[in-house]
Amino acid sequence: MAATALSKKELFSRLAEGHAAGVTVVTPNLRLAQVLRAEFDAFQGAQGLAVWEDADILPFGALVGRLHEDARYSGPAGAVPFLLSDAEERALWEAAIGESGAELLDPARAAAQCAEAWRLAHAWRIAGALGKFAGNDDHAAFAGWARRYLEHAAGDTDGARLPDLAKDHLPKKLKVLVAYAFDLLPPQTEDFFEACASRGIEIRACGPLRAASGPKRTSFKSPREERAAGWRRARSASGSSFRTSGKGAGKSCACSRARCSPAATCPARRKRRWLST
Repeated sequence: MAATALSKKELFSRLAEGHAAGVTVVTPNLRLAQVLRAEFDAFQGAQGLAVWEDADILPFGALVGRLHEDARYSGPAGAVPFLLSDAEERALWEAAIGESGAELLDPARAAAQCAEAWRLAHAWRIAGALGKFAGNDDHAAFAGWARRYLEHAAGDTDGARLPDLAKDHLPKKLKVLVAYAFDLLPPQTEDFFEACASRGIEIRACGPLRAASGPKRTSFKSPREERAAGWRRARSASGSSFRTSGKGAGKSCACSRARCSPAATCPARRKRRWLST
């Protein structure tokens, strides 16, 4: 996709023009959309403004979902397929798996994995090749489940196929579409942007400033400290909150150290469990 680069300052200036400018910013995920929206609000506040129009910033999945909803309720009844919810998708996958006679320990988990595989197959344009080439038993089973899933869907669509449907229902009010922080574009997403460009919509690319970084080697005194550091890193990456310092550190644990290990490795908790036995 050939898109003209746009700096973040220019992006915020165009968003500040309001909805009349017809600028929509799409991000790969919800977290980036929330961060960019907060940065835009800070930008507007720094201009001395008390109120301003909310910026149209949303994840790619939310954008195609909105386009589908607008098309479904603005056109003739039945012209646009019904969109299955996540729960409905999983229910149809579970039904397809059950009808195949496969004996699985956790059909619900298998259904969720099938839904994710179905999404990836459409995102990378390999859904049409399912069942056409020799593969292993897992490949053959998924291809059979996919055929039964489509039969149960009965013409309804899902999140995996929604971008292909939404590109045929682009609104006239959309003038500029900014792709923010897309490092890698799956073919399905790239086709959507190209469809927008063919309809006369201006496609621009923007992204956050890249900070210089490099690998850093760290050593630990014991395997226990290494596991604790890995636990804190995983919690931080997932966005979960936890105390690492301050007076409140002892409230969630028996020890009063500034940096506390998880329950499995905390010395105070291990000692308490040993005394109780």
